[in-house]
Amino acid sequence: MKTEVEDKLDRIHHIWSSFITEFNYCSRKIEHNSVIKINYFIDILGYFKDTIDIVFTTKQYSTYSEKFSFTISFLQAIYIHEDFVQEMLEIFKTGIDKGILKKDPTYYLNREIRNELVGHPIRKNNGGLISSTLFSYNAQKDEIQYLRYHKDNDFKFEDKTFKIADIQERHMKFLEKYFDIILEKLKIILEDFLLPLNKLENVIKKRDFKTVLKLVDLYFESIYKSDYCYDKHSLIKIYNRREEHKRYQHFIDCFYIDLQTSLADTRASIKEVFESKLIDKQSFEKLPVLKIEIIQSFPEDNLINMESIKESFHYEIGKIATNRDPSDFDFFGGTLKTKFQSNKLVIDELEHMKLNIFDEIEYYTSLGLIRAELKEE
Repeated sequence: MKTEVEDKLDRIHHIWSSFITEFNYCSRKIEHNSVIKINYFIDILGYFKDTIDIVFTTKQYSTYSEKFSFTISFLQAIYIHEDFVQEMLEIFKTGIDKGILKKDPTYYLNREIRNELVGHPIRKNNGGLISSTLFSYNAQKDEIQYLRYHKDNDFKFEDKTFKIADIQERHMKFLEKYFDIILEKLKIILEDFLLPLNKLENVIKKRDFKTVLKLVDLYFESIYKSDYCYDKHSLIKIYNRREEHKRYQHFIDCFYIDLQTSLADTRASIKEVFESKLIDKQSFEKLPVLKIEIIQSFPEDNLINMESIKESFHYEIGKIATNRDPSDFDFFGGTLKTKFQSNKLVIDELEHMKLNIFDEIEYYTSLGLIRAELKEE
């Protein structure tokens, strides 16, 4: 029952994390105030994930104390789900408010049960009693039952009984309905987002770098976080020096490649989030556990010839990329110098990096050229 709801929630979470928080163009389409920016929305999603098993449990309780505890947590979780869905509908500017929800039976029927039994078991108005409810001792395992005395019925005894499965089904319909509305709004936002991405791709083809950066600022600023010196100020300085040395031109070429790759990945992700099929996670739990037998064997023919393995210099490059410390550079840069003492480009760029270890632009443009030379990109 809960699989479809979890799938929709996962899609909403993915879109939030991959697009709404990454691109200002997308975040401007929602109610993105300062409160939401501090991971408030992620807290809502986390609450859903933590409580969904409570709402859609199939476990039944026989003792009164167990049933009492379950009923309170069950109805309260549904109630808070409804409040959070209302909040999500406002965040994504769907035009659906509490007034509209109150007219939806998938919303108000379960809410009324919770309000009467858990929220306000004794209700008064101007000192006068409106209603009073008590848990029943006679409820069946699959039911929620309470005794009600309400002024609309002259405070006559009423037995209110509800099947837990009916409450669950109604709540599932509520979540699916409004998650679908949210996903439809997100689909519109992402489809609109494709238009400026098309515009950016066309400008990239023309190699108009200044215009590219203007459009990146407007629509695709997340690329700035993907590598060192991928900020507008540094990129402009590097671009203006591209004819001084090939390290600068190479860096700009890499930026173009990374930008095009990121655009393609973003397009694919937009398509995938709405076209991917639902995976039934519960089906994996039913699969038998495979027994794996480990056999040790040491035939001479299978011995690894260490000299035949292609040597990689990724470790040293990774170290000098992340640790711009003179002592670390002397050690790891020195290792590379020893290995490539006959490669003039590598030696020259390592020396340039050492002389400019605290200058990010000079340091990382040289490192990029070394990576290209060693085919470590």
